[in-house]
Amino acid sequence: MEKENIYETKSGKVEILRGVVDDAEGIQALVSESSKGMYRLCGWTEKEIEDHFNPEIKDGANKTREAIAAFTEANILFVAKDNGGKIIGCCFAEKQGDINKIEAVYVLPDFQGLGLSDKLFDDTYKLLNPDNDTFLDVFSLNSKAIDFYKRLGFSETNNRHFDKKYANSTGAMLEIMEMMLPGKKA
Repeated sequence: MEKENIYETKSGKVEILRGVVDDAEGIQALVSESSKGMYRLCGWTEKEIEDHFNPEIKDGANKTREAIAAFTEANILFVAKDNGGKIIGCCFAEKQGDINKIEAVYVLPDFQGLGLSDKLFDDTYKLLNPDNDTFLDVFSLNSKAIDFYKRLGFSETNNRHFDKKYANSTGAMLEIMEMMLPGKKA
């Protein structure tokens, strides 16, 4: 495990490291826990949330483990761990030819507002090509995340879509919008 940074927060020390295969289960638990609030905002019932996330945790951890094992130099993953080694945040990105793609930035609700998202994003962005535009997808109702990305310099594009994997039992789907941070092309 390659150590990157240790930060002191009001909740104690947090270490930001490059993610490894052994982090897969913790990452999947983080994603599930961090996402539940968004689904509640979108009108999902607690049963729908449980039905969506419970089977996904184990299967998702296996898929995450496989994805990390197949990483190339184009893939970048940082995790934030608390004093006990629990994953409390992560940022995953890819260099995709002439663009950069932020795939995910997650921080557990109890650790939000401490600057971890900024640190995770900054460490990740440093390894991307700054000349290329950087894109990401975010749920259009996730105003907190949208405000965070805007603060970093991202703006909304006109691309919006729905994905069936984000549908509840009534078929209602969450809208996904694309945002972009312009590259520093000469």
